[in-house]
Amino acid sequence: MKKETRFLAVLSTAAVMAFAAPVFGTGMAGIVYAQEKTGWVEESAGEWKYYDSDGYMLTDSWKKQGNDWYYLDEDGSVAVSRQVDEYYVDESGKRVSDTWLSVDNDEWFDDAPMNYWFYYGKNGKMVTDKWMSIDGQWYYFDGEGHMLTGLQEVGEATYYFGDDGARKYGWFQLEETDESLDREFSWFYFDKSGKMLVDETDKKIGDAYYTFADGRMQTGWVLTDKDAAREDSAAGYQYYGEDGKRASGWLTIVGVDGVAGEDEEFSFYFKNGKPYCAETGIQVFSVNSKKYGFNTRGEMQTGLQTVTREDGSTGTCYFGEDGVMRVGRQTIYDEDLGENQVWYFSTDGSNKGIGYTGIRDNVIYDGGLRLEADADLRLAPVTFEDKQYLVNVNGQIQKASSTSQSKKNPDLGKGFKDYEDLNDKIWTVDTQGIIQQ
Repeated sequence: MKKETRFLAVLSTAAVMAFAAPVFGTGMAGIVYAQEKTGWVEESAGEWKYYDSDGYMLTDSWKKQGNDWYYLDEDGSVAVSRQVDEYYVDESGKRVSDTWLSVDNDEWFDDAPMNYWFYYGKNGKMVTDKWMSIDGQWYYFDGEGHMLTGLQEVGEATYYFGDDGARKYGWFQLEETDESLDREFSWFYFDKSGKMLVDETDKKIGDAYYTFADGRMQTGWVLTDKDAAREDSAAGYQYYGEDGKRASGWLTIVGVDGVAGEDEEFSFYFKNGKPYCAETGIQVFSVNSKKYGFNTRGEMQTGLQTVTREDGSTGTCYFGEDGVMRVGRQTIYDEDLGENQVWYFSTDGSNKGIGYTGIRDNVIYDGGLRLEADADLRLAPVTFEDKQYLVNVNGQIQKASSTSQSKKNPDLGKGFKDYEDLNDKIWTVDTQGIIQQ
């Protein structure tokens, strides 16, 4: 039923006369009834009273006329346009039912409504302290009969009622009341029953997941697992976009407040909202069949990095500018030395991506770094597995042939050879390149 204005006029005075006329008659018949003082009597123009069979005027009582009820005041007159106990009588005196009524709020101020809406049910009683379904919409009326609007607690749940009083569901951006949040509005979600989602982690709505705290949709970094939280770590945190949706895949953003550096953006990879992050140091994770390194803060790594392996051991890896772990021979610029260095990283097996240690292609690698002579020496000794080898500027091991012979140490016989560096120092090596003392 459509809401009426302040006072409802269901029946006019003329209408009252119309229903009375068949009972009381007109002319002399009316006078006779007035004289007998029984039934309905019009004692003055438009003023009706009721007398019982004994001629006593009915007061402070309800009286039914046809299908309608009327209230007779203490002086016996029909009450109009006012509240009577739990009921309301309109300007014709008839008790209303299935009817909205608006009353001005005499104590109106900024946070209070200018008027209150009431509803009188099928039995005519004011609806109080209960839910009511009206024309397919749900409303709630408090103990005083006021229709609720805005955010309201009913029972143990919070609901949102529009300006029309109808209970809402779905997403709503509402004015923020918590001054500590320093924002004008926050997003809230109300389920099909109208209940606000208060404290929910990863609640699926549609095709996305959202987290709520105190009813507010969360954005940015959110601590969802306090037990997992650690200093200098993104563990226990999840990330949600400006639209509140749980992060998935790659994002370049500022890290966790208080954990990461201020205002510095890094690349993160998220799975189910959680960033890939190392338990300690830097660890390698697979993303779409490629390997990446992440630190404890969840920041993707580039360049040469010491990583912690699954067995707890450490090794050196190299990550390109795109963060992808490189394998095989790599030329890497050392900013401290101001020069390029050659490295080799294992290409397969459990050591894939780890700096190679050993002799490969007549070159010695230690933790991935090629051992080589400085250009100003041309040749230099390097120690590997407790042996000294002679290498050139390209890292090649300098060896003797099986038939060569040292001039410096002829007593060694065949299988030894002399090499001279740029400092005129003579090095004698065997067929494996091991320096002879």
